[in-house]
Amino acid sequence: MTQSMNRRSFLGLGALGALAAGAGLAGCAPKAPSTPAANADSLSDTGNAEPEGIARKEGKETKECDVAVVGAGAAGLMAALNLARGGKKVVVIEVGPSAAISNFAMCGGPTACETRLQEQENAMVTLDQIFAYMNDFSRGSVNSALLRNCLAHTGEAINSMLDLGIEMELIPDTYGVGFRGRHMILADPQQRTDPFVTDIESNGGEFLFGTKAEKIIMEEGVVAGVQTDKGIDVMAPAVVVCTGGFGGNEEMQLEKLNTTVFPLGSTLSDGTGINMVLDAGGAWDRNFAVLGNECGAVSKATTSPFTEDYHNTNEHLGYWLFGGLYTDPVGERFISEGKVAQFPLAVGGEALLRAGKAYVIMDDDYYQAVQNEGIYAYLGEPAAWVAGEAAGYYNVTPENGEIHLQEAIEQGWAVKADTIAEIAEAFDLPALEKTVENYNRYCETGVDEEYGKEAHFLKAVKNAPFYAFEYVPSCWSTNGGVKVDSHLRAVNAENKAIPGLYVAGVDQGSVYSVPYYTNEGSSVGLALGSGAYVASEILGQ
Repeated sequence: MTQSMNRRSFLGLGALGALAAGAGLAGCAPKAPSTPAANADSLSDTGNAEPEGIARKEGKETKECDVAVVGAGAAGLMAALNLARGGKKVVVIEVGPSAAISNFAMCGGPTACETRLQEQENAMVTLDQIFAYMNDFSRGSVNSALLRNCLAHTGEAINSMLDLGIEMELIPDTYGVGFRGRHMILADPQQRTDPFVTDIESNGGEFLFGTKAEKIIMEEGVVAGVQTDKGIDVMAPAVVVCTGGFGGNEEMQLEKLNTTVFPLGSTLSDGTGINMVLDAGGAWDRNFAVLGNECGAVSKATTSPFTEDYHNTNEHLGYWLFGGLYTDPVGERFISEGKVAQFPLAVGGEALLRAGKAYVIMDDDYYQAVQNEGIYAYLGEPAAWVAGEAAGYYNVTPENGEIHLQEAIEQGWAVKADTIAEIAEAFDLPALEKTVENYNRYCETGVDEEYGKEAHFLKAVKNAPFYAFEYVPSCWSTNGGVKVDSHLRAVNAENKAIPGLYVAGVDQGSVYSVPYYTNEGSSVGLALGSGAYVASEILGQ
């Protein structure tokens, strides 16, 4: 197995390699990767779609179909697959040059229940089991009926992918949630999306790649189709919107997350689908979170994951996983760092989002240990830290340590100094000296008097030189969007379903909790499940 695939075993939605990071200032989107089209014959030299068989009507081009699917990510592909197999004429509208540019094409893998892989490994996760876990975690903040309906279709979705020849493996319970739900996708981007495209097209479906959906066409309050930027109106009595959230939209991030978040996933997911539904009479739901970068932190000046050397990003980005001393932009602690180490995506992602920036502070003993014996061994291999052994994969290697440290210092997100006061001055952390003083006392007594962090994470910061690393929030995708009912129908402000308008994946905000679920793979798992579920709803009508 390749290096990047091995590293995916500890990652959430979209691990492209070790410690992937963004380029430029926080919140500034990297350019999307140039990915070959899933169906090259349907694309022009510019990568835009050249659909055939289009009728002209009053100066516009129109296509007639049963269902228009907006977005060719996890939810869109799964919905289109099932709809086309069920005899519906489907047109998929995708702004990217191919399906292989979506977050689904790059993600680690979904959580699911009652799959063939679980059965084969005698590790069956029942619908009741996973629903109870996730519903309890949500504390009533999601549509419970919708959550169960989406989860009920995850096994079907995974088995369909296996039937398509998409290679997956069932991984261990990384975070100790009590079941093995995560199915790691081993296939590369096109190897996981091409089979979908081929099957959908073989059943009469069509793709409009390089085409941006702009508006839901409504006639007397009922869905009639989708207007696109290519002058093509895709007319259909049912529309499924699943464009991947708003990771590429800073304005929407500020409005719903109260900060900007560095997009590690596809920046083509810019909230267009959400705005289309709102314009058609839909309403926002209440929950907004991020599928954060649990494989480590992200600096505001590091290499983009969308480059050929993404797996060689700076190794000092991993300290957010290790449970050491973290401070906010004032220099004060703000959480039990052990909780971040145990659940780096769910707890860590939300904590970093709230703090806006975080600083990991360590002394030379800690720094040298991470490079040599490794963090897990340095902390005594605590059995209570379930994710610890996997987190150790992100230790700094001695051969890269100094080179990457100097790179981080030059880029402005790391400092090495002889005193804590120098670090405090460099990053403008006025409370840092007092924080370190108190923290060292906790380490001596073995009792964290502020947040109750486990004793095995308490390592004093006392031997010079000292190090500090600045990290900013990032996400593979956003979670949260428009409100839907338990059948994935978009609803208006009075909770009345808009006839013919469905929303799946992360564009709908009624099934994703805050913070992100602690069982890994939940975002893409629910996206796939919602795609299969919405198809069954449309086919059953």
